[in-house]
Amino acid sequence: MKFTHKFVALELDLAGYKRFFNSYMEDWLKQAGVEWLHATVLAIIPTWSKASRATFQKLARELGTAIPYGEQKSRKDRAGLGLSTSQGSGLELDPGNSRWYFKYHTTLRYLAYNEYNHVVYGQAPNVFSPRGLTNPTPYHFQEKGQKAFEDFTRFTELPNPFKFLKKVKVS
Repeated sequence: MKFTHKFVALELDLAGYKRFFNSYMEDWLKQAGVEWLHATVLAIIPTWSKASRATFQKLARELGTAIPYGEQKSRKDRAGLGLSTSQGSGLELDPGNSRWYFKYHTTLRYLAYNEYNHVVYGQAPNVFSPRGLTNPTPYHFQEKGQKAFEDFTRFTELPNPFKFLKKVKVS
């Protein structure tokens, strides 16, 4: 009596998985960033002169979206000021070190002031209107954005590596 056999091993296509994983993480980061923007800018930051919302435009573009301005309430359009004070914002992708993140940075002083302080008309760094702000300050948009980001990540599932297993004959 003769018995024959074949041995098969499983091999992980690590390079293929890494390519897929990196692409997945970039897409995931963009979705998470859009959630962050919606919770911060769209829900909290008013248009007024466009400056504050414009500080988020560079990041929004890299995330594949845009920040709507809505009705401008001031006489002067300050979108250019907002854009010029947010140069450090954007996506940071470093798959080699397993780092995918986005960052937002601005030097727009009154947005930073409104984030942490209760603004009263005439108080530095100047409120544009005696009516005050439609959205009461302090904004705390960073806290609200962090919560939205964490809520989004809570339901994240990473790609299944088993899809990248292949059978290999063993001699």
